Amino acid sequence: MQIRKIGKISLYQSKVFEKFPKIVHGFTTREGGVSKGQYESLSLSPYRGDDIECVHKNEEILCDSLDLDYSRLSSTKQEHTDNIEIINKENIGIGVHSQWGKGVDAVITREKNVPILCYSADCVPIIMYASDIEAIAAIHSGWKGTQLKIAEKTAKKLIEMGANSENIYTAIGPCIGKCCYEVSGDVAEQFDEKYYTAKDGGKYMLDLEKANFDMLLNLNIPEENISVSGICTKCNNDLFFSHRGQGGKSGTLGGIICIKG
Repeated sequence: MQIRKIGKISLYQSKVFEKFPKIVHGFTTREGGVSKGQYESLSLSPYRGDDIECVHKNEEILCDSLDLDYSRLSSTKQEHTDNIEIINKENIGIGVHSQWGKGVDAVITREKNVPILCYSADCVPIIMYASDIEAIAAIHSGWKGTQLKIAEKTAKKLIEMGANSENIYTAIGPCIGKCCYEVSGDVAEQFDEKYYTAKDGGKYMLDLEKANFDMLLNLNIPEENISVSGICTKCNNDLFFSHRGQGGKSGTLGGIICIKG
């Protein structure tokens, strides 16, 4: 992945989508918004306590920078579930301009010019494009979502819709790395041992990035179709919001993808 300055914002973009000019995508940084204090400056989620007017302005800035229609922006509702929903003509704008009535941690759409957004602040943001059926997905996967295999379930949903796994392209965005993600034993034991290492005091260091990568690889998605940022949000708290790095008082990053029509 490489960082690009686009309009007012700085955005990480993946090479896996470069051969698809109709795909607009990226993972946001903290830069380019209007929020203040602990939310400075491009905080995107309405669920972290930031002024909602600032959040909406930040969403507009993001869409304007990418030449996307803010009125059609749709999103997840981050609640650490494995709920996956479809954005269609009837519910365009849900998550942003209207609200889900439950937690929705992954959304899929085949609609053109409908940007979809997932939120994260250490959790794993994942975006997908199934090129053969012209469908995109945006996924939020914390440790609970990873344990529930929400990324795998979303890819399987694309396959059920007609996609071939060889035509699914995925970018795993900046998230807390194994270097910084300390968890208790009851969390670690829910994962295969290859994804965590023990440390003193009964704590463990968990690798969510690798766990999500492997579950997609196991679906026969080609390795060259999966981009991994390798960027730890806590280590780079100056550029990314980090729930752990800011003591639970942070803004929220976004992973966005859209099929331009």
